[in-house]
Amino acid sequence: MSESPIEVRGVLPGTLGGLRPPALNIALLALTAASAFLAGAFLSDTQLPPPTAPEAVRHGLAFSAALIAILLSHEMGHFVFARKHGVDATWPFFIPAPMLSLIGTLGAVIKLRSLPRTRRALLDIGAAGPIAGFLVTLPILYVGLRLSIPVPLEPAPARWTLFESATALLRDGQVLHLRNEFDLGQPLAMLALQKLVGDAPAGMTLALHPVAIAGWFGLLLTALNLLPLGQLDGGHCLYAISPRLHRALGAPLSALLFVLGLVTPFFGWALWGLVMGLLLPRHPPLEEPEEELSRGRKWIAAVSLLLFVCCFVPVPVALLRA
Repeated sequence: MSESPIEVRGVLPGTLGGLRPPALNIALLALTAASAFLAGAFLSDTQLPPPTAPEAVRHGLAFSAALIAILLSHEMGHFVFARKHGVDATWPFFIPAPMLSLIGTLGAVIKLRSLPRTRRALLDIGAAGPIAGFLVTLPILYVGLRLSIPVPLEPAPARWTLFESATALLRDGQVLHLRNEFDLGQPLAMLALQKLVGDAPAGMTLALHPVAIAGWFGLLLTALNLLPLGQLDGGHCLYAISPRLHRALGAPLSALLFVLGLVTPFFGWALWGLVMGLLLPRHPPLEEPEEELSRGRKWIAAVSLLLFVCCFVPVPVALLRA
């Protein structure tokens, strides 16, 4: 994901930062890999016995390597095309979060220190990250699904929503408690790969291997970044196609995300809708906004939309009631 740009004038192609990543970026990458290793070592389905120490190490290493590969490919997609178009971009900053995130990280970002000048450059930079990340995610998810183990299918527990919880508290004084478990949604890309790998036998489901969970996160990362809002990657692509449509869709889509967070078991949409609607609703203007996009770049925009459809699921993570 690319961060909000801060314009730096007089920057010329060939003078865009260092040719090697700074020590801080390398250190953050190493810390994030270590944090993801710890998270992956303890990722295990509750229907499976706890992993042995050697299994935990193998799980941690595999999960960390897979997750870092996905994040790095996404950010380097932005980075390479930013440099190609003469846009001053930092090397990726990884965000370790060993205590805040189940996967050990809050992702990675690059900062664009100068603005893309043209719609062509904006579309290339915005679409390159999700496309690169998706292409790396697919084989990782495929391998992870092959490593996953069939387990008996249990009855689906009731799901927790913010709306139902607030209603029960106000109407009955009852607190709806949460289980220490959650369900992962299955976007179209994951369902297609499961068909390719082979469905679990009747009455069974797959206990996802940590590598499969890393691949699932790669799909979620792609979907979140391709939301056509603000200065997300999807927002960049939409603004390159039509600034007017970008302005028109911003408020309704942010409101829709907020409502989804209230009525579905994934209340993270409500937070995302507030952030995009209140803090990052606008897109900075381009210096050459009237440039016509070629047919090839319109196809790139179409591919980005297709990837969003394949990766988006209304409830990516479902909280469960006790």
